[in-house]
Amino acid sequence: MNPRDALQAQLSDVEQRLSLSARQQVLWESYREAIGALMADQYRMDPRPVTRVDAVKQIQRKVDVVRNRLSAMEDIAEAASALYEGLDPDQRKTADRLLPGTVPALYSGLATNGGGSGPGSAEGRGRRDRGGPPPGGR
Repeated sequence: MNPRDALQAQLSDVEQRLSLSARQQVLWESYREAIGALMADQYRMDPRPVTRVDAVKQIQRKVDVVRNRLSAMEDIAEAASALYEGLDPDQRKTADRLLPGTVPALYSGLATNGGGSGPGSAEGRGRRDRGGPPPGGR
């Protein structure tokens, strides 16, 4: 199952476990849309070739991507807060356990040397290729 499908399945599971009322469902949909916007942004590729831009512009692109992702995370936090405020105490206990796991990890979305770095790539899985000895070794 790809990461997007896995996240959608997880969101559906959390939604079911929360047993939302009609009023709460509206808040849930706002939360789900905010999560979807972040995921869509993470999978969006920049059509501009990286190699034809100087180093400073390449770095600025990375800053722009991270700034956009931060904005998306703030939207998620706002939607989560509104949802949480609308839950009863038992639903909040469930949300405390399950809701944080529905927020996707952030990836810069920009690779060095022109390669991919989305959630499925080695960089997206957390590999750090910065030279020097490997972690734990010299």
